Amino acid sequence: MQDTMGIILTESDDVTLRELTEVRSRAALPVAGRYRLIDFVLSGMVNSGIINVGVATKNKYSSLMDHLGAGSPWDLQREHYGLFMLPPYASHEKYAAMAGEIDVLMGIMPYLRRSRQKYVVLSTGNTICNITFDEALREHKTKGADITVIYREENTPGDGERLILETDDVGRITDLSHGPLRRTGLLAGMDMYIMEKELLIRICEAAYARGEHSFVMDALVRNAHTMRMYGWEYKGYAGRVDSVASYFACNMEILREDVQTALFRQEDEIFTKVKHLAPTRYGDGAEITNCLIADGCNIEGSAENCIIFRGVKLGKHAQLRNCIIMEKTHIDTGCEAENVIFDKECLMREGKRLMGQPNYPIIIRKGAVI
Repeated sequence: MQDTMGIILTESDDVTLRELTEVRSRAALPVAGRYRLIDFVLSGMVNSGIINVGVATKNKYSSLMDHLGAGSPWDLQREHYGLFMLPPYASHEKYAAMAGEIDVLMGIMPYLRRSRQKYVVLSTGNTICNITFDEALREHKTKGADITVIYREENTPGDGERLILETDDVGRITDLSHGPLRRTGLLAGMDMYIMEKELLIRICEAAYARGEHSFVMDALVRNAHTMRMYGWEYKGYAGRVDSVASYFACNMEILREDVQTALFRQEDEIFTKVKHLAPTRYGDGAEITNCLIADGCNIEGSAENCIIFRGVKLGKHAQLRNCIIMEKTHIDTGCEAENVIFDKECLMREGKRLMGQPNYPIIIRKGAVI
């Protein structure tokens, strides 16, 4: 994989995730108690042997930059290549509109041109999975593909728009469409693509010259019948985050032992920023059932089917069920919450009660006081 570079496009103008992306991009969303969404695809690139990774941003990138730093947790703090944060408008102000992925890629064109790798793994940071790209790249070269689209067969309907593939017996894509997953048994793209760098540059320049902005619609769907596009099926666990409901559902799925095994108990590790905190303290009255709890917490109450991030305080006689509680949130004595997402640094005062629904959880925005 020394001849391959990685590009991660982060999304920030994201109304489907509502309050969760008010202060951060989707790739910076906290998941599974200690990770961010970008950790999964970035770790996949590193585990594949890719040592040149660019993270292209639009805006709201402060949280992402703080998390990634110089890339040392992923062994990307290097003298040559490594991790590059590519802020908006870095090359020319004419790309300031940043209307779509094509505009973002045009904005990082100097980085693409000076990189010496021949191939590009292009992805968004939207999917929770433990994937490596070396096998897909081998097939890409063997088949002489122009573009390889990594996909997964979806057996449950989705609530977000996806790239939907149709392939022949040898895996060549015969048709592409873009829309919601209304039925099961579809081959759904994972927003991960492999191609030669020079082809990516040509595609972006041609689309930009025509005033086009969407990489999926204007670069892939438009060229489905003129390029040699192949699909590569990923058969492991994958949770796509494209709405509040899917974000909540993916976190709840991580409480299952089979999903934890698929993500975190494999040969390839998922890396993240390490914070050295004291172990979590459990009081005499604490009752914990099927939860993921990070370090640095103080737990006095009860929690069932919850994901609790670092530094959370749960008061005596408080009861949590099916909740996501992000860093440094304080749930006071006697509180009750079910199907609630607490963003960072929230405060729920004594005796308050919140009840959401599994398909429509309540979101408490960052720093809110209830």
